[in-house]
Amino acid sequence: MGTATRRSLASLGAGAVLLATALAVRAPAAAAPPLSVRERSEQIFAFPDPADAPSAPRVDRPYFDAAGRLRWADVPIHARATGACDTAPPQRNANGYPLHPRRTRLLSPRVDERSCSREGAPAQISLLGLDDAGAVRWERDTAFASGAHRIGQWPIGASPEGLVLGSLEVWSPQTGETILPAATRAIPSESRAAPRYTFTGAALYHPIRRTLFVFDAEVALTSSRGGVFEIDPATGAKTLRHPVATTWLRGFDRVEEMVLSADGRLLCLAQRVAWRGPTDVSLAILDLASERLLFLERFCDDSGDTCAEPHVVVGPGGAIGFSYADLNRREHHLLRYAIGP
Repeated sequence: MGTATRRSLASLGAGAVLLATALAVRAPAAAAPPLSVRERSEQIFAFPDPADAPSAPRVDRPYFDAAGRLRWADVPIHARATGACDTAPPQRNANGYPLHPRRTRLLSPRVDERSCSREGAPAQISLLGLDDAGAVRWERDTAFASGAHRIGQWPIGASPEGLVLGSLEVWSPQTGETILPAATRAIPSESRAAPRYTFTGAALYHPIRRTLFVFDAEVALTSSRGGVFEIDPATGAKTLRHPVATTWLRGFDRVEEMVLSADGRLLCLAQRVAWRGPTDVSLAILDLASERLLFLERFCDDSGDTCAEPHVVVGPGGAIGFSYADLNRREHHLLRYAIGP
């Protein structure tokens, strides 16, 4: 089993790989108390295929079932084909490995992303809403129509509250309808409009605040900027809520997924260190009222293993699920937390 190291904020310091996170988080006027872990359990699932066998695309995501139990979805993505670029079994390259034209972005309600590439044409990306039997309930092309032009967009966030595209347009995962249209800028010379934003980092729509949270950071040898921003689409205001944390070797915690607590107060972040070499993953919990990082646990930071695919989900009663893949040991780790003040 890979080594997991839990650190309270007070212990982050001289001996830690990350630069002191407490220094990266601005001191609020009223500090929120750290969260305590009332319960923590772990399950491990071996990769289903031998190391030398071509693997079929699988869901590989955590979820809470109707009874509030944390479960692991390890079923193949393809319940049935939905188009020429989405065959079942999946298309394979000359070496026999799958091309992965489709991946699951959200389990409840189920939303898949399908990419269709044809020679001489740009990739066409669609989002598919599926029912419990795998049948398509809705389908929508993600490209932005700008006059006669099609501007490619990529989904960068998926939660029950909304599907977020790189333009910060938000769709309903239930119906595919637009919840929040993309902010645009005019191109007078061509009498058309284009999206104002082109983000690529993880994002989340906050339905109570009617704002968007986006990870946007740039780390160089001698400087770093950005982190998790909150953007007000009505005014365009962009406020840094959580600065990016960097390592001594200029790696940084890249947020790959965000979810909200049920009351909208906590932002849970699934992170992976971006740098050359073995990478660790982490679960971080940010209090939005105080802008304080209340909880952080890292995995694979001292085992030498390369870990990836961090996912986070929120369940009933304050439960949180976190998963990651240990690529060296070919294992998926699934952790359940009961967290409170």
